[in-house]
Amino acid sequence: MSVIEAPADQMAVLEGKLDRLAEQMAVLTADAAERGRQRAMLSELTGDVSSFSTDAVTRVVDVLAQAERKGYFGFATAAAGVADRVVTNFDADDVEQLGDNVVAILQTVREITQPEMLTLLGRMVAAVRAEQAAVAVEDEAPPSLWALVRQLRDPAVRRGMGRALHTLRAVSVETGPAR
Repeated sequence: MSVIEAPADQMAVLEGKLDRLAEQMAVLTADAAERGRQRAMLSELTGDVSSFSTDAVTRVVDVLAQAERKGYFGFATAAAGVADRVVTNFDADDVEQLGDNVVAILQTVREITQPEMLTLLGRMVAAVRAEQAAVAVEDEAPPSLWALVRQLRDPAVRRGMGRALHTLRAVSVETGPAR
């Protein structure tokens, strides 16, 4: 092997190493560029998500604040208290019986909440309140039989008694024994 050949072999080895190094640099450069692109995409996504999440959180906070102002949370707390009292005072059989009768209960509520029934109930409540006020100032002695008979001369009393008797008759027919 001559002296000239040795450096040529070394040069070839060095060129091979430089080629491999250049290839590795190209791969690393491409990899670094890809990572840079991914970081830019991640940064953009983070900005979008941050903007979206800020808007979403702001909206949720606004909705919750409005619900608080309207009293939803107080109502829910009170309803939870009612539910707790129901759970502690009724057992499963009671709830099943309620379920069996819920249609009848709702039908009754529907009938009671009709305008004419509400008007009648309102008048009845007002009359009972007026009588309670009168009881506070009335004599301790009950009215005499003659005083009661005298009240029968009042047409309003007779109409009221007639209605009451008619109502009692209707209730008796509905709930009494079959004829």
